[in-house]
Amino acid sequence: MGISQKLKMRLYEKVTWELNMIRVVLCLLILAGCTTTSSPVHAEKSERLNVEIPAGWTAAVSRTVGDIQVAEYYPPGSSQEWTQKISVEALSGSDLPDPLIFTDGMAEQQNRVCNRFSANPIFAGFENGYASSVQMLQCGDNKRTGKDVVTVVKAIRGNDSFYTVTRIWRLDQAPPPLAPETINLDQNELAAWSHTLRKVQVCDPALAAHPCPDPEAQANPNP
Repeated sequence: MGISQKLKMRLYEKVTWELNMIRVVLCLLILAGCTTTSSPVHAEKSERLNVEIPAGWTAAVSRTVGDIQVAEYYPPGSSQEWTQKISVEALSGSDLPDPLIFTDGMAEQQNRVCNRFSANPIFAGFENGYASSVQMLQCGDNKRTGKDVVTVVKAIRGNDSFYTVTRIWRLDQAPPPLAPETINLDQNELAAWSHTLRKVQVCDPALAAHPCPDPEAQANPNP
């Protein structure tokens, strides 16, 4: 088995339905408000992941194990029985997986533990010169929890690291058929997150092919 296949299997094994395991994640800094954060995977690298964390969300998990870093964020008032979370992920290395293969692997994993399941590819291509994939995964009647679960994941393969940004909703079970318009999820909230996810990107200020956004332009989009 080649190194690439071993890495993919290693990643897929980590994607359990609850996604509570150590995940490959960038440690982010949270500023006040809905914040855009850039953080290199290692100090000697200039490659960065830019992602917004909603206002008021806090980091409950932040750890590093070898080439794996993990951070998870929860909204205000969350308890052990959480209903939403955001995981921001990164794996450093030289043999990084393909984003589309990775998100398809997540879909396969979730399909095994759902009585009803739907995978909705949203995007596959290049953003800011890096391969990326976005999918929305809907699980109806999870076999372990009895909940409906919606997962929206974006995966990006940089030159130095592989990144994922994942948001998960645990929901009260809705009647069939399984469809975006029938799940118990606020459609405005989902649309807002989709807009935020479009702005998630990897950049490298040292490479003209992967420019980073201007912080002043982000802070003042309508001068």
